[in-house]
Amino acid sequence: MNAILKPYYQDNFTTIYHGDSREILPELLNKSIDVVITDPVWPNADKSLYGSDDPFSAFKSVARFFPLLTQRVVVQLGCDSDPRFLSAVPSEYHFFRVCWLEYLQPNYKGRLLYTGDIAYVFGIPPPARRGAMVLPGKCLHRSGGRPRTGHPCSRQLSHVQWLVGFYAAGLVLDPFMGGGTTLVAAKNHGLPSIGIEINEKYCEISAKRLSQEQLDFTEKA
Repeated sequence: MNAILKPYYQDNFTTIYHGDSREILPELLNKSIDVVITDPVWPNADKSLYGSDDPFSAFKSVARFFPLLTQRVVVQLGCDSDPRFLSAVPSEYHFFRVCWLEYLQPNYKGRLLYTGDIAYVFGIPPPARRGAMVLPGKCLHRSGGRPRTGHPCSRQLSHVQWLVGFYAAGLVLDPFMGGGTTLVAAKNHGLPSIGIEINEKYCEISAKRLSQEQLDFTEKA
């Protein structure tokens, strides 16, 4: 195995790689990746995150590999993130739909009432199956506040589990893994996943979350 692909963490469902996605993704071309589900560094993300000085370029330099890996991409952004950021998604993908990831209890960012995040789906939809014959576009998280995972831009697990439940049908890839929420969501659905993260601190956070995660195979979709 190439030294680049030595896993930082691995279990029966999940593999984590510590490193730069631009170097690791070309090594994954032989994987049967069903979907990329990710929240790259947003245009207004925490300044401590790698790539926050130029989020568009950071995302574009990774997204150029997506057409070689999968036919479907889901990108999650904050409701206060400029959607023109998505012009970095390769033109090979057709736009499919918007998904509204709402909070029952919104919070405030200055004068902005932060009501939730938004996911954008590109490419070929997953095959129809029981419980997901139609693909909805709204999920409501029923408690308030950001999850305390140790990552400054953590996503709500319930939102990501909903995205995985409807828009993933196989191996899930998150090339901007952060605190590992996509991987936890995939594991809870019994789906394999791969995460890549350049900051070792967040690899460790993700590994601890995944090693402690109790599988829940109840219907999520």
